[in-house]
Amino acid sequence: MSDGTDSSDDVTVSMELSGPYDDVLEKLQPAEAGRDSLVPVVADLEVLLETVVGIDGGTRSVIAEALPADTAAEFDPGAVVDALQVLERYDLVVLDGNTWRPGPRLDE
Repeated sequence: MSDGTDSSDDVTVSMELSGPYDDVLEKLQPAEAGRDSLVPVVADLEVLLETVVGIDGGTRSVIAEALPADTAAEFDPGAVVDALQVLERYDLVVLDGNTWRPGPRLDE
């Protein structure tokens, strides 16, 4: 090669997957896709975060009342605070006095 690199270091990979769509997608999933038992936890945290963003923040009681009824776990005001404290560790929400607001990470 003219750029001074050794062509024996070049690697080319080619692969073809064929079959039913769902089978192909299954093969493309990472080996460690995660635990299925965490799916409802993550979904509830997403709903909680979307609620805080949607109402532009609120007290624990206001957020608990604004949450949809279809979450996997029941969220009373105390449970809302517990979950919001987890989201706070990731800068997804911040506590401003007694009001939980969307965090700085959401602006990225």
